[in-house]
Amino acid sequence: MPMKEFLYHGQAYGFDADIWEPGTHKVNHAYCGVPDKKAGTYTGQQPAFEIPGVLSHGGCTTQVIAHPEDGDGFFRTEVHATLNKLNVEGGALTADRITLGLVSVYRRDWFDNGKPHGKRVRVMPYACSIENLLVRGAPAKDLLPAPFHYSTDRCEAYLRGDDPDPAVETEIRNAITSSPSRFLYVPNFGRIFFGEWTLLPGDDWHPIHQVYMVRMALGSPQQGGSGGSGGQGDGSSGGGTGG
Repeated sequence: MPMKEFLYHGQAYGFDADIWEPGTHKVNHAYCGVPDKKAGTYTGQQPAFEIPGVLSHGGCTTQVIAHPEDGDGFFRTEVHATLNKLNVEGGALTADRITLGLVSVYRRDWFDNGKPHGKRVRVMPYACSIENLLVRGAPAKDLLPAPFHYSTDRCEAYLRGDDPDPAVETEIRNAITSSPSRFLYVPNFGRIFFGEWTLLPGDDWHPIHQVYMVRMALGSPQQGGSGGSGGQGDGSSGGGTGG
């Protein structure tokens, strides 16, 4: 039974925060997403922003590209988010630039191939980076897991291969399951999570991949949470043609 259609899903977040001490601040900067599950290009932008004494950034941009089906039957969604000049609590955490790329791919031929991966969209971090991340003025250890450091060629080989590379699948699974423990604790600041990769329930419990390059759980003296350069990537086949 041939696949009827492909339903795109992609969202990007430049920067968001929910701070409740001192004062209440809710921000959602440069959000964009696919509104109708169809192919298209969507963008978001936010200029420089500051909550005095709490945090600031130098602006952020986002883009989601849901590509039309190509000549080889591939449906591709690209999610991009860039956050510039992040500064939290007067220099407790700073970064020159935080960049997320997240690509999801599905191929029409997979729909009826009878293989375990045939109904599953492949999702991969793509060209991600955190530039000059400092915690209290000192360089922070790189805690991003292996898939965030793959070359473009390795990403494309996994996304477009007839069968997914088992070694890559294992590293992706490990990156997702280890997310809760992949953080840096900073006294009198809170926790900083890196490459936080979670699965959210979508339509029919089909998993949606969500990634934040950096997420902060602030504990003292500020209280709240914030995240920089985040996004979601997924998609689903729209079923067969029916009877």
